[in-house]
Amino acid sequence: MVRAAVALTCVALAFLSVDDVPAQETTSDSRIDWETNSFTVDLQAHLATDRQRSAADLYRAQTRIEQEFPGVLFSSLLPLPVDSRRMIEDAVRQDPDLASRIADLAEQAERGVPRPSADLRTVSRTYRVPLFPDLTRLFVNHTVPFQMERVVRWVPTRDFTGIVIYAAEPLPVHGTMDPGRSGEEALLVPALFPQIYDTNLRPVLEQDMVDPEAIRRWGVVHYTDKTTPDAWRERAGTQPLRIMARRAFGIIPTDIMISPEDADRILASDHNRDLLRQGRVVVIVPPEQIERLR
Repeated sequence: MVRAAVALTCVALAFLSVDDVPAQETTSDSRIDWETNSFTVDLQAHLATDRQRSAADLYRAQTRIEQEFPGVLFSSLLPLPVDSRRMIEDAVRQDPDLASRIADLAEQAERGVPRPSADLRTVSRTYRVPLFPDLTRLFVNHTVPFQMERVVRWVPTRDFTGIVIYAAEPLPVHGTMDPGRSGEEALLVPALFPQIYDTNLRPVLEQDMVDPEAIRRWGVVHYTDKTTPDAWRERAGTQPLRIMARRAFGIIPTDIMISPEDADRILASDHNRDLLRQGRVVVIVPPEQIERLR
């Protein structure tokens, strides 16, 4: 635990020491976009206003932004849900070596052009880190997908081109419902590795069941707030199975529970099970969840 705390503190602060650069205020803003599968950090250096600003001042501001970015990225990513049990901060506490690997993502980030403001009082730069494959590969350890349960009895189903799950409304949270009481409701929280169960807790999709190449390509599922098929045709095709999420599950409500009947329609078909392996799952969430970290 001590080692994990030291790792969190050191990585977050190591990049904040800038030699030979005059003190300047630096502000940041970070956001996630589950639609485009990207994490964006905007950094802005504020130059001194008590004197005329020179080209050297602008260059030093750009240097400060670049040096502060790794620490800002690391601390900004900590609240991101990995799965229903942990955020990235929890994962780092469990595996302190993960801290430096996350900080190393700064080197691979896509960098925008530094932009001085019209009055030369600030310099801004935007950085973008793709969730797939840059971030998810830190958590993928399997090389072949694990076997899924197969329904051997006859089930009325057919081969689909993808799976679309509607979860745009508040869902009952599994485990909070008592007889005579409706229980808690929550909006589904997007995560790097959501899981799908039926309402009897039968696993339908877990991280290790997905082909690692598919995870690197586009993740376990695709989140969107679009209900028009054209928005997710590449992922789910033209004839997807459309189903409703019945409950949310987890300490962080990232996992989806569907009806046993819908689960059977997927698991009874070799073709449909392969859709899960290839990550051809679209989850429709409300617009406010598309940019939600936690």
